[in-house]
Amino acid sequence: MPGFVRLLCFCTSFAALPFGGSLRLAVSIFLSGVMMCFATALSAQTHRPVLMISIDGLRPDYVTRADQHGLKIPNLRRILAEGAHAEGVVNVSPTVTYPNHTTLVTGVLPSEHGIYNNELFDPEGKEHGGWYWYAQAVQAPTLWQAAKDAGLVTASVYWPVTVKASGIDYNIPEYFRQRTQPDRYMEEAVSRPAGMLEELEQKAGPFNIRNSDAVFDETVTRTTIAMIESRHPDFLTVHIVSLDHVEHEHGPFSPEANADLEKIDEMVGRIAIAQRKVHPNGVIAVVSDHGFSAVRHRVYLNSALVKEGFISLSGHEKATVDRWSVFAWPAGGTAMMMLRDKGDAETEKKVQILLAKLAADPRYGIAEIVSHEKAVQQGMNPDVAFVVNFKPGYRMAVGFAEPELEDLTKDEGTHGYMNTLDEMHSSFFVEGPGVAKGKNLGVIDMRQIAPTIAGLLGAKLDTAKSPRLSLQ
Repeated sequence: MPGFVRLLCFCTSFAALPFGGSLRLAVSIFLSGVMMCFATALSAQTHRPVLMISIDGLRPDYVTRADQHGLKIPNLRRILAEGAHAEGVVNVSPTVTYPNHTTLVTGVLPSEHGIYNNELFDPEGKEHGGWYWYAQAVQAPTLWQAAKDAGLVTASVYWPVTVKASGIDYNIPEYFRQRTQPDRYMEEAVSRPAGMLEELEQKAGPFNIRNSDAVFDETVTRTTIAMIESRHPDFLTVHIVSLDHVEHEHGPFSPEANADLEKIDEMVGRIAIAQRKVHPNGVIAVVSDHGFSAVRHRVYLNSALVKEGFISLSGHEKATVDRWSVFAWPAGGTAMMMLRDKGDAETEKKVQILLAKLAADPRYGIAEIVSHEKAVQQGMNPDVAFVVNFKPGYRMAVGFAEPELEDLTKDEGTHGYMNTLDEMHSSFFVEGPGVAKGKNLGVIDMRQIAPTIAGLLGAKLDTAKSPRLSLQ
């Protein structure tokens, strides 16, 4: 390329010589052509198509220690062997799906991108279980927009927080209400461009989220392959969900979870084959949002708040919140304690005393009461008063059940603890041209993934300040 630069310098100087207008015009036209060729060559050098597959709830040791768990996952193991991988990814707190999926595509903390949990803060139930579905809530630039600005074609299948997302040319967002038949029609309505999902369904089958999780992942897989074959996106994100659901029900590394991951591995293989046919020079990255921990105890913190008078309920068959001064916003292994009036120092002090009392009782399984200052430093919701971080084996339960504690007869699973727990670390596996074979990246920060992907795409994501990973 230095020779190309010397040629440009020569042509520029030549064009400035005092020749006649016709000659100068000819040289200028020649120079413009040279510069266009240079720009094309530079783009070809810096742009690699990227497919990023998120397997929700995938701990890295499912893949790095597959033999230990008796897992038959040849496609994920091939990506591990042929490319680079992280021993673990330190994600963001709380370690739940939506904040972390947003960090994966922005490279910044929740306090910067604005997605603090899966479900909206809704103590009185007015949102009827609404989640952070809408991209208008995202306050930071995304990889899709960066890729779009670089002149690339972008697409996404079932990625969280993408309803009406800018920068995505072909978008099937994660969206659901009741997981019944009408949800399919809503999915068709919110996908963009209008009519695209219905067209893909002619080949891939109905995008029906009322199916079982494993069947739905198959739907996502078929739809993704149809998207690749028909739209040829340069940057494509895909979200596979069933492993998370099975782990919640049976725990990580349970026979059920292992069997589900083996099915997912086959799906990843089929998606990868389709991608390689369209983009043989592309990069494939497999990521996840969080790890998982086995659970045997549920803790109903809001029941304790009801007992102490911080919450009053109405209704008989189904209790709902009538009034509240403090509410525990559940996030699995943590609970974010929210004050109705942030300036209510008296209530804040009373809650602090109550939480200290509960933490001193080992039955509640509380590992730490995280202060407001520490939570903000971690990039969590700036309005939180305290965060209750549970020990592994315990989780915050939704509802106002009595008693406040419930022991389970079999393992379940959860996540959502603070990101300091190693079991919560997520995954990053990447392979393709320009990626070193068998490279161990060690433990990385999730915020490094977005700028690394941007670099592969030849795009700019200047708001993501963390250093790119060295993949070579």
